[in-house]
Amino acid sequence: MKEKLRKYSFSFRKNKYFNLKEKDFSPLLSDIARYGSNIIGSYYSINFELDLKILNTLLFKKGLSLSLPFIHENNNSMEFKEWKPNDILQLNKYGIPQTFINSKTLNPNIFLVPLLAFDKYGNRLGYGSGYYDRYFNMLNKTKKRFRTIGVGFSFQKQDKLKTYKTDFCLDAVFTEKGFLNIQ
Repeated sequence: MKEKLRKYSFSFRKNKYFNLKEKDFSPLLSDIARYGSNIIGSYYSINFELDLKILNTLLFKKGLSLSLPFIHENNNSMEFKEWKPNDILQLNKYGIPQTFINSKTLNPNIFLVPLLAFDKYGNRLGYGSGYYDRYFNMLNKTKKRFRTIGVGFSFQKQDKLKTYKTDFCLDAVFTEKGFLNIQ
């Protein structure tokens, strides 16, 4: 069921993709400022994900520290490594640009999370490897306060996604139409 929805969502996103302009990111920038975060866990956009180049540049210019997910291939774990927009990146086993193992590990308190689909309950459909779910569930056990914001397009919203007990719910979703805060 989820695999079928992944294929459909990816194809749909590819056909309806468009770029946002700097002004479109204002609500997201305001939310980040309101939360008082100085370390952001972002992502490098691939496969017609909402492109965050403009947003990442704006965050960096505001003096915030940026980090990208780093996949450890030996144990299938993920952490966030410091990243500056001009840093050289390498491709991981999925073809996703990431930093290098010797990059500084950071502990963000806001995470921008890519998605294929989402619902009003904060459920997210990703690519199916579970890296974000495992990372956030592990982080939750530390009692550290953090905020997860799914980033996508409004057309990716579904009525209700099938979930498993290991799936992690997002705190909010940002699209070109603004925010969906999850209660």
